Amino acid sequence: MTGTPPAPLSFAQERLWFADAAAPGNPTYNVPLFFRARGPLDPKALSLALEAVTARHEPLRTVYRLADGHPAQEVRAPGPVPVEVVDLTGAPDAAARAEREAGERGRAPFDLAAGPLLRCTLWQGLPDGDAVLLTVHHIAVDGWSLAPLFDDLARAYGAAAAGDTAELPELPTRYADFAVLERAAEHAPEAVRALEERVAELRAVAPGLRLAGRADRPAAPDGGRTGAQLTLTVPPPVRTGIEELARALRATPYVVLTAAVQAVLRRWSGRADFLLGTMTANRDHPGLEEAVGFFVNNVPLRCRVDPAGSFRTLCAATRKEAFRALSYQRVPFDRLTAAVAAAHGTGRRPLVDVGFVYQNSPVPRAGRTGWTAPVVLGTGTAKFDLLLILEDGPEGLAVTVEYDTELYGSATARALAEGLAALLDAAVADPDAPLAALPEAPGQPTADELPPEPAPPVPPSAAPSPAAPATGSPASAGVPSGPALVGAEAEAADLFVTALGGRGGLGPAPDAGTLTADSDFFALGGHSLLAVTMLAEAKRRHGAAVSPRAFLPHPTVAGLALLLTEARAAARAAEAALEAAEPVAAADDEAYPASPVQQRFWFLDRLPSLRSAYLIPTLVEYGGAVDPDVLRRAVDLVLGRHPALSSVFCLDRRKRHVCYYTSCAPAPVTVSDAADWHPDILRSRLSHLCWAPVDLGKEAPARAEILTLGPDRTILALVVHHIVADGWSRDLLLAEIGTAYRALASGAEPLLPEPVHPARLAPADPTTPAREAERAAALLDHLRGAPNDIALPHDWPRTELQSTEATLLTARLPAGTAARLRAVAADVNGCTLFMTTAALLAVALARRGDQRDFLFAFPWAGREAPDAIEAIGMFVNTLILRIDLRGEPTWRELLGRVKESCSVSYRHADVALDVLANELHGDRDLSRPALTPVFLSAQSGDTGPAAPADGTTARFLPLEPLHLKYELELVATEAAGDRLDLALAYAVHLFTRDTAQALLTDVVAAAEDLAADPDSHPFTRSTP
Repeated sequence: MTGTPPAPLSFAQERLWFADAAAPGNPTYNVPLFFRARGPLDPKALSLALEAVTARHEPLRTVYRLADGHPAQEVRAPGPVPVEVVDLTGAPDAAARAEREAGERGRAPFDLAAGPLLRCTLWQGLPDGDAVLLTVHHIAVDGWSLAPLFDDLARAYGAAAAGDTAELPELPTRYADFAVLERAAEHAPEAVRALEERVAELRAVAPGLRLAGRADRPAAPDGGRTGAQLTLTVPPPVRTGIEELARALRATPYVVLTAAVQAVLRRWSGRADFLLGTMTANRDHPGLEEAVGFFVNNVPLRCRVDPAGSFRTLCAATRKEAFRALSYQRVPFDRLTAAVAAAHGTGRRPLVDVGFVYQNSPVPRAGRTGWTAPVVLGTGTAKFDLLLILEDGPEGLAVTVEYDTELYGSATARALAEGLAALLDAAVADPDAPLAALPEAPGQPTADELPPEPAPPVPPSAAPSPAAPATGSPASAGVPSGPALVGAEAEAADLFVTALGGRGGLGPAPDAGTLTADSDFFALGGHSLLAVTMLAEAKRRHGAAVSPRAFLPHPTVAGLALLLTEARAAARAAEAALEAAEPVAAADDEAYPASPVQQRFWFLDRLPSLRSAYLIPTLVEYGGAVDPDVLRRAVDLVLGRHPALSSVFCLDRRKRHVCYYTSCAPAPVTVSDAADWHPDILRSRLSHLCWAPVDLGKEAPARAEILTLGPDRTILALVVHHIVADGWSRDLLLAEIGTAYRALASGAEPLLPEPVHPARLAPADPTTPAREAERAAALLDHLRGAPNDIALPHDWPRTELQSTEATLLTARLPAGTAARLRAVAADVNGCTLFMTTAALLAVALARRGDQRDFLFAFPWAGREAPDAIEAIGMFVNTLILRIDLRGEPTWRELLGRVKESCSVSYRHADVALDVLANELHGDRDLSRPALTPVFLSAQSGDTGPAAPADGTTARFLPLEPLHLKYELELVATEAAGDRLDLALAYAVHLFTRDTAQALLTDVVAAAEDLAADPDSHPFTRSTP
């Protein structure tokens, strides 16, 4: 029975839930609470008391399960709590046996999904009174919880033993409500700002803290560490001195103790600037003082220790930093860790290696009933590389060192504890003594034993990756790009970006097309919950059960791909064979295998932030008397007759291949009267029409809407997903719409060619995998050695994740200049407008710096197959052109080089871009496209749409906003009247309008230089 509906986990619970998922059954987060009574206990009364306590405190009767791929807490209805009874009456070693058995039971695993998360064992017949072990999972309690837990238990037991019912008042705030409120605040502006501010501060500190004596091996995954504890006690006079010094400094004992810990860690690490993990109760919400639950957050404290300074000075600095750090105590530790790791580019690097806890939470008052205070038994595990725990006790200040036994030994732990005790004794006696002068304990490391202080890592910022299919249409059509991954790696990349789309205030998710096999999930900003939910999604999609424990050692795209399938090589071979062979319908004659490009697009579409980028939106404005109803019928007819535009896509898990069916009903074309709309409303509506995503698994991949703005103005918004169309297809559709309109307007039946099913098109030149490898090798030889980046005139640095928002500038060459350019190109036999434009852009960029070797991306129509000319489909491939200006060639010589380089690219047009990117740009990151940030294309003839009828006009409207997959995209258009138009689209997060305009002016100037004297050298004139 369920007590309340499922609720989200708090951030603290989420952290522990992931640790359990990473190492199921590990007792790291078991909390075994052992206490004694002065006499016998009644098992039935104890059970009734526990039932009353769990009724009041919901976390003690909560379980944690995946719901829709995300963990949720499910509070069960109150019910009996069983008590295991062990009778040791007459046993000679009853007390020792009870303690030994308590240790064993305390390490028994919990099942967070099945529960219960509270266990009780009662040992009877001990000489000095019965013993009880309450074992609770840490996800339900923290240190502060022990006082209300045991006070309520003692009160309820007293009532039950007397035959009464304990009346425990209802708490003012439920834990689940706290979790909901915490989640609701995650994306609030102040929370996002706090995360960004703290990341900016902490990324300046080199990660990690290695102490002398640490083994040179990586730490085990979360929840998988073997640990031990060592405890010694600082005498009461020193504890009294700590309080007196704190009062004199107007600080708290916590500040004094934290300063002492920092001073000791500086000695053991050789580091003057490092991070120390501290704990905060995180109970500043009203009504949580008496609540049992896990609220604790880890807060990194920046430690800057000057050995020449005094302990008093260090305490003052610590007080200031502690106050500052605690102002960010609500920033979830996992989110902070992920954000700092992403900023460093360090992958799954822990934010802190060494932790510090000062136990000063309320003490249970259960002693009134004759019970001893509960003792937390060890579980043989460790939560950090090394954790220092300081706790007040009747015999003084207890110093406990919990350490990972795979990294540190007992001798190191003891020397560290003794060193802290000695430093506290000396610092209390003389707080004005320099830190370097304070005495050292035996075992203190020498200077030779200390590791060198690391420098903060500089995050990579030089490379990206849309390896991409593209269209030959103008930049305004929105040219997509694809990933450098196929098969299981593409599936893994898809899972990465889907998970990373939900990471809160860490910025946008990475573009799937920029991921490489080595892309690290945690370096991209992933955190523990996202990793587990990603693996749950992998099981749901692909039927592949991957444990977090298996994923954590190799949290990369390649690592996940290996775990998802053991047949990756076979899948690649099958995909290559499929690409070369004629597509064949599935056994049911309705399913068709997606092409490799379509597979990439389908994987990319799993990322919500990219779904708009892979659309081809077109806005056509018609002037004159256009009948909107006839236009609607024409568009309906055209969109409904092409099989590609009726496609829905799905993943065939058995074949591990994307397939599609051409059975989807076309989206109905609507007509809206927008004559009275405000211009802002019209712009908003057009933007939505152009960029609203398509659900490829449910919806037809094409849609249209007609807006009438008066009797003489009509706008057609036509949107087709790139998975079924390219720029060529868009032009075919517009031409058919015009033909259909004219026929329908005259009452005739439109005469349109028989539609071509893209799956039936045979490749023009089927090749074997060996032949493909041979072609790839030849092209790689040609491109190898060229820089895989271009020194562009950025006004702002690249961000770690590429942004696609862009805008457009245009320029027109004078007619005379354009005519002379054509003449020069004719002198270089076969030199085209595209080749000439490529040379002009390379020179314009080279004149700005020292770079003389460039790679540009450009589109290849890919319609060599018979009947492809009239087909609606996605056929485009992206090629790479190398332009080498080294050796100071003349303009004419440069055009010859460009022509030869184009020939090499054309001859190997079937080589996939991802092959080139993997070989030539393996170190790319997420900040820009693969191999080059520049895309180039050229087209001949006027590209405007045809008017639908006599007396009407038609023109393309610009797209606002515009999205690019490259940082710069230059399109040259050769039109009638010796016109040569240039359109430069640029990323607005990198360039100002003035900078982009200056670059476009440089291209025009280069054109004038070439036209004036093709035998001159391009660098004899410098662009102003």
